[in-house]
Amino acid sequence: MSTPAELTARFIIAFNGRDRAGLRDLLAPELEYIRPGGAVLTTPDAVLAQYEADWSQMSASRVEPQRVVVAGDDLMAEITIHSVIDGRPVALPGAIAHRWRDGRLVRYRLYTDRLSSVMDPRDA
Repeated sequence: MSTPAELTARFIIAFNGRDRAGLRDLLAPELEYIRPGGAVLTTPDAVLAQYEADWSQMSASRVEPQRVVVAGDDLMAEITIHSVIDGRPVALPGAIAHRWRDGRLVRYRLYTDRLSSVMDPRDA
């Protein structure tokens, strides 16, 4: 069985590669996926639809993890989300919380300084 750190690394690689099948394989059939601002998604289809909406506004996006802390099935990591919106680079610092059960993500939360689901380059 993979560790939370290994699973989160796979999740980030899949996100960075816009690998929808890879992301779906890591999502539990029912999960609690909390976006900035408090929106809660509960199915893999809803999570992937939100990523599609986010990606449609970004010509490039990449999550870069920094300091990672693991406690049991839970992982917290500081991250930077790098993206390109309307030709302008944006770097958004934040933190993620993941809870893994049986190799699947059952809880996700993203904390950022901004409430919108997609970064606005005018705010950078």
